[in-house]
Amino acid sequence: MIKMMFNKITIFICFLLYGQLLGNDLIRIKNLRIDSKTNGLFISIDTSMPLSMEKLTGWINDDWFYLTVHEGIGDSAAITSTPFSFPVLDIDNTNSDESTQLAIRLSGQIENFELYLSQDKHTIIVALYYPAETVLTLMERQEEYGTHLFTLDKRLQTVLYLSGTALAISGIIYGDDSHGQNVELLLGVGILICTFIYDSLGK
Repeated sequence: MIKMMFNKITIFICFLLYGQLLGNDLIRIKNLRIDSKTNGLFISIDTSMPLSMEKLTGWINDDWFYLTVHEGIGDSAAITSTPFSFPVLDIDNTNSDESTQLAIRLSGQIENFELYLSQDKHTIIVALYYPAETVLTLMERQEEYGTHLFTLDKRLQTVLYLSGTALAISGIIYGDDSHGQNVELLLGVGILICTFIYDSLGK
C-alpha cells in the first residue's frame, strides 16, 4: 500500500516538473514600447530569451496590426496597460497553448511593416509605415506649425517696429530734460530688440 502511494506521488511530481519545464521553454514577453515617428511607428518588445525570425508572424487587417510569437506567452495585464497615445487607439494580447498574439489598433492606414531582431535577439522590433501621402501631409503640418510658431503677422511686425522706433527717438529727443531713467528710450529699444529676435527665429 505504501509502495503504491509512493509510486503515485512520484508520478504526480514528475508530471508537475514536466509541466514546469514546458512552461520555462516559453518565450515570455516582458514589456512593450511604442515610439511614434513622422513616417510611422516603431515598436520594441523585450523577451525572456533569444528567439529566431521563424517564430514571428505579422500581418495587417484594416486598422489593426497583429504580431504572433510562436512558443511565446505574454503578460496580458502589463502589455495592455502600456502607455500609448494617438495614433494608437488600443492594445490587446491573447495567449494560447502554442503562441501569444499582440494586436495594436491604429487611427489611419498602415501601408507596410517590417520585423527585426536586436543584435542579442532578445528584442523584437516592429516598424509600421504610413502611406507616402500620409507622411507628406504630416510633414507639411509640422512645417506649417514650425513656421507659425515664431513668425509675426506682417502688420503686427510693422506696428511693433514703428512703435519701438518712435519711442526710442522720443526718448533720445526728450530724454535729456527728464530726471532718472529714460523710460521711453529703454522701452523703445526693448521692443525693437524683442521684435527682431522673435522675427529672426521664424526665418
